[in-house]
Amino acid sequence: MTDQEISQSQQRPTQPVRRAAQFFVIVAASVVAIALVAGSDFTLMSAPKFDMLGYLDERVASQENKKDVRCWSSFCKLQMFLTGAEIEPGAIAVRIERHMKLIDSIWDEARAQNPNQALIQPVAVSSVLEERFPHVSSALGTTFDLGDGLMPITIVPEAIQDYSDTIEPWRLLQTWASRHTDSTGRLSLKQQFDKEALHVLHNFFGTYDLAILKHARLVAQEKKLASVDASAMSEAFDLESKLQR
Repeated sequence: MTDQEISQSQQRPTQPVRRAAQFFVIVAASVVAIALVAGSDFTLMSAPKFDMLGYLDERVASQENKKDVRCWSSFCKLQMFLTGAEIEPGAIAVRIERHMKLIDSIWDEARAQNPNQALIQPVAVSSVLEERFPHVSSALGTTFDLGDGLMPITIVPEAIQDYSDTIEPWRLLQTWASRHTDSTGRLSLKQQFDKEALHVLHNFFGTYDLAILKHARLVAQEKKLASVDASAMSEAFDLESKLQR
């Protein structure tokens, strides 16, 4: 063997050395991969299956593009037309705040039925609504029986259809969800409503909101008020205590 061949032989790594080097590369790559996953705070593993707030934003945007009643003033005029009474600004503010508390309570009761589920299912929401707000839907409309000798409140199909031309039921849910976000804009709720549950809520508020407004008009009339003020609206929301029997 020549001196050159001996030199080349000495420079080539032996088979065990090459295997050790390959093993080291594999181990190093695995360590890097684990570090990357840990550094990402397991974002992929913890990502919610359904983006509730994003879906509500999409529904509001879609409704705004398709329907006629968009601006707030037009919606308020429609509310007054459907309920037959003028609604004061203070009463409008009370209505929104009471709806926010109402959705909070529905969410709390619905999630308590299955606390280990990632998403609140429609059956849980329907169960809460049926127990707390008994009502009957038919071809004649949706009727809420107030009990205690009070006249039932019926929302006729035409009013329900007109109300569906607004974004209000979706906007109520969007506003509620937006109030439960952290500093980064992410939902801070431990559980979210799933898509079908949101539609159950949307359909419910499409009739219940009108029932509240009509009841507020009756309260204002009993008090001999020319319009629905904040006190009449607040008292109307106590309707739920009459519904629970």
